Amino acid sequence: MSPCTRSKSTRDLSKSIISELPIGALHRILELMPIKYAARSSILSKHWRQLWFTQPNIVFDPLFFQYVSNTEDSTASVIHKLLLKHTGDILGFHLISEADTLTQSDVNQFIIFVSNHGIQKFTLKMANDEKYVLPDSIFTCATLTHLKLSRCIFMLPDGTQFPNLFSLQLEHSKIAGHRGLENNLNLPVLETMELRFCVDVDSVYLVSPKLENLSIISSYTITFRCFNVNPIFTIIKHLCLNGTSLEKLCLACVEVKLCQPLKLQSLKICNFKISLESIDCVVCLLRSSPNLSEIEIDEVVKVDEILNQRTELLSSHYLSTKKEHVNEALRLIQTMKLRKFKGSRTEMCLIRVIFSHSPNLERMIIEQCEKLGNATNYKEKLREQLSCITRASPKAIVVKYLQPVFPVAYYDFFV
Repeated sequence: MSPCTRSKSTRDLSKSIISELPIGALHRILELMPIKYAARSSILSKHWRQLWFTQPNIVFDPLFFQYVSNTEDSTASVIHKLLLKHTGDILGFHLISEADTLTQSDVNQFIIFVSNHGIQKFTLKMANDEKYVLPDSIFTCATLTHLKLSRCIFMLPDGTQFPNLFSLQLEHSKIAGHRGLENNLNLPVLETMELRFCVDVDSVYLVSPKLENLSIISSYTITFRCFNVNPIFTIIKHLCLNGTSLEKLCLACVEVKLCQPLKLQSLKICNFKISLESIDCVVCLLRSSPNLSEIEIDEVVKVDEILNQRTELLSSHYLSTKKEHVNEALRLIQTMKLRKFKGSRTEMCLIRVIFSHSPNLERMIIEQCEKLGNATNYKEKLREQLSCITRASPKAIVVKYLQPVFPVAYYDFFV
């Protein structure tokens, strides 16, 4: 075969393989490429030009903003040009940069444009000092399923309803309430909500009958009073709190046990600031959750020495007065996860209490902190300490991850 024939055969084979790929697969390839290279694919052929102009998921990430900063055109004008050339639906539209900004008017135009083109997933995470005020069109977008916002203000129009919103994530945002008399936010199919560093969370009555996953990280106005204000707290199955949110709950005159039972199946606490008050709060949550079987603690924070609670924390005196409550709280726990474990006295005390009061415990998962140091010394020390702990469950085992980044490849079992 001559070189020319071989070259032509190779081109035909390449063309045949590419042409046979599903359009969805080609769109996915373009989506995973840096946008400047994906755009350049449009010059390859009419077929690739059509693929680029019909790309359903558009991601303007930090690489894009960095690239545009080295050109003569402004970032907003480049985005405008790309959108005007686009044909078909825009199912995903994402503006993401921790260093760049966009004006309020430009963001409004982008949101209005994609709202009229079948948008399903929308992300806005820019570095603006002042929060964006979302245009009304985003609140009436019937096609939206996933909404992720940072540094925004919710000024809710009357009758706000996201009929198909499945996931809502808010970060450094404010819910300003309705402009009218009603104060309801209707999310009939919402299943996942994440609030990170948000304010005025209690100002809106959330109607979310299908909500299952709720994460509250340092949302300053969250309190136990929300159990009465927003009934979503009585239907969620998976709850994530951090130490600050837990402290806010502790300040709300927590009852020994909530009047209305919760449907929680799992509880995750990030940066757990151990104290007698926080322990009481967690015990209250567990006792009010008859279906809860899994607890995860992502790093135990040191106890404030000023409180003088290191010796009191879960001491024999505390357990003797709270033993019945602790037993009830831990009786159904099957899985316990401790992340970023450092082997401190407080952490070992917590492990001892869980083992001693969890008759149905099957697995204790301990993930070593990356900055701990010598893994061998850590392993032997932990093994020695665990061997001295009495276990209420005869089938309880410990799974220790040595490397959190690759937990499947590096682990140990302790009987």
